[in-house]
Amino acid sequence: MKNRHVLISGAGVAGLTLAYWLKKQGFTPTLIEKHPSLRTGGYKIDLRGVALDILKRMGIYSAIVDQRTAIDHAICVDKQGNQVTEMSADLCGTRLEGVDLEIMRGNLCVIMKEAIEDVECLYGDSIVRLTENLDGVHVEFEKSGSRTFDLVIGADGLHSAVRRLVFGDESNFSKEFGVYVSVFSIPNFLDLTACEIEYHSPQRFVNVYRDRNDTNAKVAIAFSLEEPFRSRDPLEQKRVIEKVFADSGWEMTSILSAMKESPDFYFDSMVQIHMPSWSKGRVALVGDAAYSATPMSGQGTSIAIAGAYVLAGELAEAQGDYKNAFSSYEQLMRPFAAKNQALAKMSARIMKSSSYSNWVNRIGSLLPAKVILYFKKLGLKRTTKAANAITLKDYNLK
Repeated sequence: MKNRHVLISGAGVAGLTLAYWLKKQGFTPTLIEKHPSLRTGGYKIDLRGVALDILKRMGIYSAIVDQRTAIDHAICVDKQGNQVTEMSADLCGTRLEGVDLEIMRGNLCVIMKEAIEDVECLYGDSIVRLTENLDGVHVEFEKSGSRTFDLVIGADGLHSAVRRLVFGDESNFSKEFGVYVSVFSIPNFLDLTACEIEYHSPQRFVNVYRDRNDTNAKVAIAFSLEEPFRSRDPLEQKRVIEKVFADSGWEMTSILSAMKESPDFYFDSMVQIHMPSWSKGRVALVGDAAYSATPMSGQGTSIAIAGAYVLAGELAEAQGDYKNAFSSYEQLMRPFAAKNQALAKMSARIMKSSSYSNWVNRIGSLLPAKVILYFKKLGLKRTTKAANAITLKDYNLK
């Protein structure tokens, strides 16, 4: 098969899934990851719809079930800390009960890495230059010696280096919602075990939970700002969070205090990626690098898994004819990606629009449990439909 040697930038979910299926189809994938080892941290993620079928085809579904989070219920609290309502963890996460799965991102990556076995992975390195020629793509690395690959795939996330090197600056393709997210670990002073807690207020959202394998708790927050905030300085990011949540009540004073010392503080803007083409020559993009839907969609991981499966399958079906394969990959994935990106729009509208948020808050002050459950059930219906909005091909699996 021609065009067999494929460099995959990024050893996250998209990159690991792609490496598995390329190897399965007779290609020789090589992964490059800027971190010095496989990243095993991160927050909990959801797996739904067609992504579950792909994981079953990979033979790792049962391992994921064994490692799924052990959270079984959720409560919502108000500013005074009073319980507003209780629901199952699946409904809280807009998952189909008994069908969809929730797992810590790091645990999923470990399972996937074990599944690809001896695939070469260049840790602690990054791509600095890509030059396409008649023989392939000449790749210059920050640390390793230069090499030539038949194809290069950017699976390196929202801030993709491959996209920047080949397609241009991120600002050409990004769509900001004016909503920001932060995730960080704190001591488990709320004594969480199988329960997660959500706190909703106008233009602000907080979720606190604990993974069964971690002594600490995780905090995930989202909020909106009227003016764009683009600082990459963690100190400035923490200061803006403190300002936004200063009068939030509940346990936020303690949470904000613990945030200052958190060892794994993460912060980013909710940004979608929209590109006229996901490939150029012998280079293509997959996952967040090509079609980020933002965490507000709840579908970023599942889209990445589906995209990697389809891309590998189309390359195999086209016998390595990358031009036809990349074209078919886009035709199949674009409608699916678009439907899942649309999931984030309602969440962004609620978070960003002060008038809409205040309307929800006024109704919620009278019937808080009914408002929360209404939006959870609506989200579940929309997410389930979008998660299954593509028919998977078998690609004559070997």
